[in-house]
Amino acid sequence: MDDAERAREYSPSSKAPDFLHTLSDYRARSLSAARDLVAPTILRYGPDAAQRILLFEPPGHAADVLVAYFHGGYWQELSADDSLFPAPAFLGRRIAYAAVGYTLAPRATLPGIVEQAADAIAALRRFTTAPRMAAARIAAPRIVIAGSSAGAHLAAMLLTLDWRTRVPGVSPFDGAILLSGIYDLRPLVGTYINDALRLDERDAFALSPQYLPIHTRVPVTVCWGEHDTNEFRRQSRNLVGRLARVGMLYAAGEMAARNHFDLVFDLGVAGSPLDRRIAPLLGRGGL
Repeated sequence: MDDAERAREYSPSSKAPDFLHTLSDYRARSLSAARDLVAPTILRYGPDAAQRILLFEPPGHAADVLVAYFHGGYWQELSADDSLFPAPAFLGRRIAYAAVGYTLAPRATLPGIVEQAADAIAALRRFTTAPRMAAARIAAPRIVIAGSSAGAHLAAMLLTLDWRTRVPGVSPFDGAILLSGIYDLRPLVGTYINDALRLDERDAFALSPQYLPIHTRVPVTVCWGEHDTNEFRRQSRNLVGRLARVGMLYAAGEMAARNHFDLVFDLGVAGSPLDRRIAPLLGRGGL
């Protein structure tokens, strides 16, 4: 495809004309969640103001599962504060929810953002296995990482890291949910998306989880929207094929009537088509 077509295919808004309204809805629903829920525990895992985790736990109950969510925005937009809207649905099911923030490009490089994502999950795992939890005889929850778009890329990259020195002796996480992600970054080189990232072909390949060795073998669910672009749909299907070959694919599917931006509204919502794909992954018998 030519450069113009490639830029269009990697612009999810080309298939979602109301995307600005959806992005505003992220913030509006997140503000509503923040008003209605008990204030989250704030875990700071680095020096930058964006390096924080907003952790919501079900009141009065120790959660068996914790979903840690990385937002999208091509590593350049949005924040943890825009990512609180799934919390009420999860808490209603006694599942803890963490919105993970990270420094955006161009202030941070993409390799640096991947490192921040790893640091965040390591901090979350340490927090959930802290001595205070053991003293109260509270079992550490199973952590399921999740992400949408660029956040799905970050979650997929975490599968490729060697965690032995980050969280020695324990599994960093126990499953992954990847929504409308990008897993081969090479097509971004030469597009406007790369202006803030400044990746060359070698950098892009080194940051493409589609091709990297997998070090953390956990069940993975991959979903995408019917109204994602052809390239985003292709990338998800390619990752599904790879995960199936190595025995890590838990579930996969295209979600009818959903686009790149609004698919995440179904995250945690009981009975939604997306939930039917991920609910067993979150249940006691799912992992």
